[in-house]
Amino acid sequence: MVCKVHRTDWAKWVEILSCRPVNSPTPAQLAWCPHLHLRIHRDPPFPDSLPTEKGHRLGCASPLTPSMAQTTLTAAASLAARGSGGRSSVSGIAATVFGATGFLGRYVTNQLGRIGSQVTVPYRGDELYSRHLKVMGDLGQVVPVPFELRDEDSVRDAIRGSTVLVNLIGKHYETLNYKFPDVHVSATRRLAEIAREEGIEHFVHVSAAAPAKDTSSRWLATKIEGEDCVRDVFPDATIVRPTDMFGTEDRFLTRMAINVMQMYAIPLADDGESLAQPVWVNDVASVVVTAARDPERFGGKTLELAGPDVMTIRELYDFVCTSIKREGRFIPVPGKLMEIGAKFTGARLPIINPYPLYTEEQVKMEVAETILDYEKEGVLRFEDLDCVAMSVHSDTAGEVLRRFRRGGDRSSLFYID
Repeated sequence: MVCKVHRTDWAKWVEILSCRPVNSPTPAQLAWCPHLHLRIHRDPPFPDSLPTEKGHRLGCASPLTPSMAQTTLTAAASLAARGSGGRSSVSGIAATVFGATGFLGRYVTNQLGRIGSQVTVPYRGDELYSRHLKVMGDLGQVVPVPFELRDEDSVRDAIRGSTVLVNLIGKHYETLNYKFPDVHVSATRRLAEIAREEGIEHFVHVSAAAPAKDTSSRWLATKIEGEDCVRDVFPDATIVRPTDMFGTEDRFLTRMAINVMQMYAIPLADDGESLAQPVWVNDVASVVVTAARDPERFGGKTLELAGPDVMTIRELYDFVCTSIKREGRFIPVPGKLMEIGAKFTGARLPIINPYPLYTEEQVKMEVAETILDYEKEGVLRFEDLDCVAMSVHSDTAGEVLRRFRRGGDRSSLFYID
């Protein structure tokens, strides 16, 4: 696991950490860290001179900046849980969360950070995409690490030292560089194989709930194939299958609210008669973290998670319109025709439509009705975990939609809810 040693800890390690860069630790370069209860080694590059306890470099009069006063340590042993359970405690979990910069990922990172876990956050692109996650744990406990899916060395560096790997990587649209099989199948198998080689104790993979009806969705087909890859490599992995998730900055209720605000008339596939069973994203994140903390109970298990409300798409739109105090107009469109239209309007085009919200694959899943089959055996649900899922009619969903009200999020001063 990757963690940070703060400025005041530097003087403690001056005598036990080597000053020259190394490519891999040797027994002489490993040191026991009593403060963190970890076996650690120094990760290059390392400064040519070390700071003193006052925050100055040896032989240098200028004060040491916070970034200069930190070094990355890699854990090679399990953490000993201690503390009262808050962010400054130690949960005993050293986790690498792939896909942490996504919608579900930020909630999972927060749930891990709030119990005192050490979290490595691999990210692609600019570091600005992940810096908001650093405050979700105690100082130095959430560490962003750059990586590339096709670069095994960077993946291995992100995994090394962790005891748990959580895979949240997924995409609801294809790009020029990454198609659905690349993200949901090849990347998943690569992560599972490297995790097995690096000695990961528990693998938690988040997939998607299968719809009630047959569908030709390539997105769902690759999700199912990705689950098979995980089971082949990690038979004792935990697989989590959520339905449509709602929450702040989601692609479900938020998309509906944007459509009501911006479109004169909203097309509904099959007149919005398809069923949906949305689940609150934080409920899903809580279950993911619970599975990561208890591999003995959840190892080899499959969990299907959905909210308590089964509603039609039209009913959901009516709920959104009521919540944001706006009137919506709807046009019934046959499902197949809607798929053809979404193939063009939901296509990813740089500058014009870089982040499509409603794609052809989403139309197929919507028409196929993503709801749970409660007669299916061999899976766990909220009821089996003694959990009560949040309803879409709760105040939480209202808070998600409040900012779309006419007059802004403070408009509740003028409305009677």
